[in-house]
Amino acid sequence: MEEFEDLIPKRKKLFIFILLFISILLIGAGSYFYYFYHMTDEVIEEPIEKDTEETLIEEEKYMIDIKGEIKKPGVYLLDKNKRVIDVIKEAGGLTNDADTSVNNLSMKIKDEMVIIIYSKKQINDFIETKNKEEEKLEKCTDQIINDSCITNSDINISQDIKEEKTKNDPNKKISINSASKTELMTLTGIGESKADKIIEYRKINKFQTIEDIKKVSGIGDSIFEKIKDSITT
Repeated sequence: MEEFEDLIPKRKKLFIFILLFISILLIGAGSYFYYFYHMTDEVIEEPIEKDTEETLIEEEKYMIDIKGEIKKPGVYLLDKNKRVIDVIKEAGGLTNDADTSVNNLSMKIKDEMVIIIYSKKQINDFIETKNKEEEKLEKCTDQIINDSCITNSDINISQDIKEEKTKNDPNKKISINSASKTELMTLTGIGESKADKIIEYRKINKFQTIEDIKKVSGIGDSIFEKIKDSITT
């Protein structure tokens, strides 16, 4: 009986110790889960470094220099997917004297691109030049860089320029025996290829009459009817 009574205090101490140990475990586990729960709720955003952000912006923009017959000539920073026509709009548009017949308005821009918009007088003076048979309709030939010029393979005097020339000098006729390539190309229906054929033909056979031009490959009755009043031998 005395041994049993001595055993009770010992069990009571053990019970209290176990209860205390379990309480500590529960408090620790609760603190851990509380901290873990709130940490996963938070979104950690890593700030983009300033240099990296500036680099991303610069990669999407191109610096373009536009000058000439434009309302607000200067250097513009534009998205790299823009075209020449967009640069013109950004620069305030064209002046009343502008002539874009030698500019490729649909061309995509590139970094450090130079765009020159010429005046009607400059284009007309160029067309009227007769000294060099090999002259081309891209004003880049004057040692002036104009990245918006129509390339050699795309050169073809527009119908508007031809009509303007005819209006300015309706009585002037083109000599098919002596006219330069540029002059021949001002005739309706005569492009670069046909002008070359006319020049090659007359090197061997002189045109005796204007009808002889129909002997040139690619020039038939329909084209002859359009140009017969504008040509002479």
